[in-house]
Order: sequence, then structure tokens, then C-alpha cells
Amino acid sequence: MHQVHQQALAEGKGAADIAKAIDDSYPYHSKRSGWAYKAWLAARRDFFSTHQLPLRRTRQPAGDLFS
Repeated sequence: MHQVHQQALAEGKGAADIAKAIDDSYPYHSKRSGWAYKAWLAARRDFFSTHQLPLRRTRQPAGDLFS
């Protein structure tokens, strides 16, 4: 993550573009589940908060259909 962050800064990218580059750099593109992915997400969360990068917002459920 650090290497991707430094490269993106050198290219003059903004915070959102840096965050996308880091997300795209996840090494195991076909398998995004299990302990390894959860550990990567935890490291990502810490890295993003340290470097003040935007985290993706969680999806909000649609409005209640019965209201």
C-alpha cells in the first residue's frame, strides 16, 4: 500500500484516485474472502486513516417498502 501511495503521489493523483489505486492493488483479485482478505481490509482501514484517504461508505438499505 505504501509503495502504491508513494507512486500515486509522485504522479500527482488526488486522494480518491490514490484510494482506488490501492484498492486495485489487492494481490488476490479472484479471491476476496476469508482471513487474508479481512486482514488486508483491516490494514487498509488503518493505512487510509493514517494517510487521510477516503474510505468507501457502506451501502444504505433501500427505504422500507411498507412505510
